[in-house]
Amino acid sequence: MILQTLDIENNCTGVFHDNKIILDNYQDILQNYNLAWRHTPMLNDEKYKYLFLLLKQEELSHFCHDSELFKKCKIKMLAHQKAATAAKINFQESCFFDLIPEHQLLKWFQIRKDALLNLYNTKSFDEDYNILHKIHVLTTNISRQNIIFNKAIGRVVYNMFGSATGRLTTNKGSVPVLTLKKEQRNLLEPSNDAFVELDLNAAEIRMLMALSGKEQPQGDIHNHLQNKIFGQNLSRSSFKEKLFAWLYNPVSKDLDFDSFFSRKTFKNFYDLKNHILKTPFGRKLQVEERKAQNYLLQSTTSDQVLENAYKIQKMLKHKKSKIAFTLHDSIILDMSLKDAIMLKDIKNQFEYTRWGMFPSTCKIGKTFGTLKEIKI
Repeated sequence: MILQTLDIENNCTGVFHDNKIILDNYQDILQNYNLAWRHTPMLNDEKYKYLFLLLKQEELSHFCHDSELFKKCKIKMLAHQKAATAAKINFQESCFFDLIPEHQLLKWFQIRKDALLNLYNTKSFDEDYNILHKIHVLTTNISRQNIIFNKAIGRVVYNMFGSATGRLTTNKGSVPVLTLKKEQRNLLEPSNDAFVELDLNAAEIRMLMALSGKEQPQGDIHNHLQNKIFGQNLSRSSFKEKLFAWLYNPVSKDLDFDSFFSRKTFKNFYDLKNHILKTPFGRKLQVEERKAQNYLLQSTTSDQVLENAYKIQKMLKHKKSKIAFTLHDSIILDMSLKDAIMLKDIKNQFEYTRWGMFPSTCKIGKTFGTLKEIKI
């Protein structure tokens, strides 16, 4: 059996069970399921597998015996939602499902049940399911939180499948946290006492060292590598610029970097015949050979950050503080002063990887544009 939930804000929840919609006293029913369509805070995610993650970039309508009927029903549901939004109905006070004729709602859940059963019988859970599950739970929970942007209430809504490497993108209508210009960062404010940003130090360089079997330095990696490779011949900023120019250009030649790092690390994860890169987190990425090293570093680093963000979100359950959003190599906490005692443990969790500890910097500020580094 596949669980479908009804969940709009916290006052409008229920389940579709036994071809009926049940809005009250459904907690015992949840125990009968271990498969669900998507995550919702109603559920203990560790008990469920989510069929949404089998789709990746496909449409659920493709798995329905009558795909046209599926699309028509979905359009009707969206039309009700648009009408409710236009009428400025507050879903924190009113239940969206009370606004829809019951026969239409039942028809929608019944036809989606048919599609979900077909999806489950057609697709299998791949090796990347574990990391996708964590990212789905993390981003779903973030998408339900309010964030203050330009003095208005907004939300950060991520697309898990919007990039080739698995890095997150944001959906249309989301607060654009991934593409904010420097001058816009002051417009982003916490709902608690301050933003706290944890940012891994040179994350992709560290990942290259880790995947190449090199020992991780615990201090600043640019200073460490500068001493290892060039001695004192370059300034830190010049060295950093030179290193990244080499790292992200697969045809760049630099004998000093070429002798210290390997451009062939990706070959331990790459199927040359089929052009498939399999990352340590089980993702299978279609990529040409010349881009495979960059894909490996970007994807693996992003997944490590998101896995730790999922664990930190669990640590903050039932606390005022929360993960406001994530960037590629960092997480931003919306921190309550009363939870500040947890910050050291949170930082340790953020730095922990399967390849050892990756050090991070910590910054704090009243807006996202006024973050200042602090020592913990």
